[in-house]
Amino acid sequence: MLFDLDGFQVVSVVEVDGGYREARVEGVTGEQACPDCGVFSARVHSRTVQRVKDLPYGRPLVVRWHKRRWACAEPACRRRTFSEHNAQVGPGRRLTLRLRERLERAVSGSLRSAADVAREYDVSWWSVNSALVVKAAEVLGPALPGVVRLGIDETRVRRVRWLLEEAGWRRCDPWMTSFVDLDPGRPGGLLGLAPGRSGASVRGWLGLQSAEFRAGVRVVAIDPSAPFAAAVRDRALLPNATLVVDHWHLHRLANLMLTQVRQRVTQQVHGHRGRANDDVWAYRRLLLRNGRALSDRQWARLRSMFATDDPTGEILAAWAGN
Repeated sequence: MLFDLDGFQVVSVVEVDGGYREARVEGVTGEQACPDCGVFSARVHSRTVQRVKDLPYGRPLVVRWHKRRWACAEPACRRRTFSEHNAQVGPGRRLTLRLRERLERAVSGSLRSAADVAREYDVSWWSVNSALVVKAAEVLGPALPGVVRLGIDETRVRRVRWLLEEAGWRRCDPWMTSFVDLDPGRPGGLLGLAPGRSGASVRGWLGLQSAEFRAGVRVVAIDPSAPFAAAVRDRALLPNATLVVDHWHLHRLANLMLTQVRQRVTQQVHGHRGRANDDVWAYRRLLLRNGRALSDRQWARLRSMFATDDPTGEILAAWAGN
């Protein structure tokens, strides 16, 4: 009752050299069901000792579970033996459930990093991350909601890192591929992240989604990326999707082309790059602005530029007309 770990009873607590205690526990159940056939067995096949990580308890504490291995009571069952487990420490687990819940709350309920929480509870960064992933899966549910308009773009998550391996130094990719909901009728948000920024990253993430989710996607907006486009055009993944380029990248490409034309023609006409006394250079940023955001004075300035006989003005006038 004092230890308050459901499903266990404390056998003994001893002082160990190094200033910490060692608690020896065992399960309280007298029988357990076979995970394959479901038949309960009370016959112990063997015993082993497993170290379990639990919450701090005053001073550093080591929990050792005297774990039983049961012999299956069903002769026809192929599983002859099975290991003891309970709600606090499931199969393949080394951390108690209450410790995993504490780790998740320590990160998601504050601005602390996973590394900081890991140091406090003397666990690895991967243990904290695993607790967060499990909680996120519970909150999000087994599948993503249906999405009609899907956005795919690359996201830089950190600086470039170099890892030393047996074969030598390997560059760690700092990029990830993000998937977002673009439906204007809903709040939208991030649907998922995939490591890398390649077509394989897109295929891998889409392959994890349900067939209903992929069939419901009608429009996919991407940047001008050939690997992304090749993955989206795969009808086995997105049978009903239409590929489009998002408007930001279209505007950026148009502005880049206009800037290159202005620079080239200025060099041809004046024999040098744009200078402060050249209107086409002094007002170059107006050419990249949204027309609805221009004032009457700015529009008048642009019209005066287009009205000149300067070849630069002729090209810019042709561009404005389109």
